Amino acid sequence: MPTLKIRRLFLNILNILLGILLFFIIILVHEFGHFTVAKLCNMKVKEFAIGMGPKLFKKRIGETVFAFKALPIGGSVMLDEDVENDDPRSFRNRPVWMRILVIAAGAFMNFVLGFIFCIISVLCSNSVTTTTIGGFQEGAISSSVLQADDKILKINGMNIYTTMDISFQLSNSQSRGIGSQYYSYDFVVERNGQTVELKDVKFASRSYAKMISEYKKLVDEKEGYAELPTAYFDIDTNSYTEAFGELEKNDPDFAKSFTAIADEYKSGYTSEENNMYLDFIVYGQKHNFVNVIQTACADFISYGRLIWISFGNLLNGTYGLNEMSGPIGVVQSVSTVASFGWGSLMTLAALIAINVGIVNLLPIPAMDGGRLVFLFIELIRRKPVKAEHEGMVHFIGIVALMVLMVIVTFNDIVRIFTGG
Repeated sequence: MPTLKIRRLFLNILNILLGILLFFIIILVHEFGHFTVAKLCNMKVKEFAIGMGPKLFKKRIGETVFAFKALPIGGSVMLDEDVENDDPRSFRNRPVWMRILVIAAGAFMNFVLGFIFCIISVLCSNSVTTTTIGGFQEGAISSSVLQADDKILKINGMNIYTTMDISFQLSNSQSRGIGSQYYSYDFVVERNGQTVELKDVKFASRSYAKMISEYKKLVDEKEGYAELPTAYFDIDTNSYTEAFGELEKNDPDFAKSFTAIADEYKSGYTSEENNMYLDFIVYGQKHNFVNVIQTACADFISYGRLIWISFGNLLNGTYGLNEMSGPIGVVQSVSTVASFGWGSLMTLAALIAINVGIVNLLPIPAMDGGRLVFLFIELIRRKPVKAEHEGMVHFIGIVALMVLMVIVTFNDIVRIFTGG
């Protein structure tokens, strides 16, 4: 027993270190993008740093100081962007198109890294999943409208590229009427080479799936009973059928046991926690170069879109600040997902890398996107904004980001201690 506890502790520590390493790699690649393009554009780079706060280690190589800082919450490549001087290699004295390339290079490298993670994630899976229906689970309801070999193109208006898109849209656009046991969606599929619109495709809830499972256990290998519980209990009307009346007469003990199963279903099908029962499966394909790259591209696009949707949900109040995560939360998530295998870890790594790239391109002061706004203004005006004015805007942005970082870090710590 002590050996098992030590092993679990060791694995937990290893997973946490893996999370820190992943976060480090994503930051390093981002800053390396800025650094490399700056050097290619013959700009002077004063410092290349990973982390923020006081320096733990530094070493000068040529004109650049390379440093590790105490707080692992970011990085920086110091180019003196907000300083005006006469040095021809200074950032502000280089052509504006070069400066745009340098600033955009960090996010670009995050996207490249995210795509590499997508490829690794696909290769780690047993097969390359598709969006084509391969078959249906026992007791499937959607099979009354959907068919095997249907390729899913849209669900409730959203284009579907990956299986994650299917899961996301079915779970985040759930359409279930008050008191109803059904979830209803609009599908667009490709069927026999034709695009077909399918309205009101119904799915049952997980309580229905549990009902089927419990019923199968009750029947076991006995003969003379219906294949599915819906023969005795109509989930459309939420009532017992005539066949159940016959069952009560012929086998009262079985009917009594079945009543317990049906009562459990009735008591749980309207609860908020009673999620949809996904009753179909999709085809998988053997790995080859073409489908691996195609799937990785589809995953990359899908992850980017999901991140944008999440930003929208944050702005419209669907998500609150208390649901945001900082570096501590990211490391905790990585350490948790790592226990599920490399495929899941690489999927999360891709999401984080792409997210970092997108966030950095947002037009927020102090972020790369905020600096790009000023560069594009300069490109249009043919005249730069004064360094002190731009610097003040970015300083305000840094302060706001620090406040936000304190809030999300506090939330991360609270979630660790509360298990939230």
